[in-house]
Order: sequence, then structure tokens, then C-alpha cells
Amino acid sequence: MLTQEDLKNIGVELGKVIEQNITPAMDSLQNQIEHVGNQMITKDYLDDKLEEHHGNMIILMRKGDTKLLRLVELLKEKNVLNDEEAKSLLTMEPFPKLV
Repeated sequence: MLTQEDLKNIGVELGKVIEQNITPAMDSLQNQIEHVGNQMITKDYLDDKLEEHHGNMIILMRKGDTKLLRLVELLKEKNVLNDEEAKSLLTMEPFPKLV
């Protein structure tokens, strides 16, 4: 049977094992978790970037739409397109024009 002194020694040895092996591993794990947390992209950051990208896409689409409007005007002036064809093109998405 174990004596009180034996139980005390087991506790001391167990404490040494924890201090020497488990505590450093936990500290390392904590550092890794903090590093991952610092590198994570937040929802706010992602929302801002998506909004910025959306705005840039709208600008590019507007430029393309301006070119389309001018092209339809030129083709109509040269009688390549009739009024109905021009109207059909101008009322298409994404930026329909009321004609």
C-alpha cells in the first residue's frame, strides 16, 4: 500500500512531468493560435474588399455601356441598324436605356 510520502512524491514527479513537457507544448500551441488569429481575414475586411471589387466592376461595365451606346449611334447614323434594332439593343441589361 502507498504511504502518504509515496503519494506526495508521485504528485511532485507528476508536477515535474507537466512542467517539463505539457506546459511548453501548451505555450507553443498558444503562440500558434495567436499567430493564426493575427493572420485571419475579418468579415469587415472581406466585406470592404468585396464592396471595392463590386464598385470597380460597375465602373468597367459603365465604360463598356458607353462604348455600346456610341456604337449603336454610329450604326444607326450609317443606316446599318433601323430604329427598332437600335431600341432593342439599348433596352438590354445591365444598364437599359429608355428610348
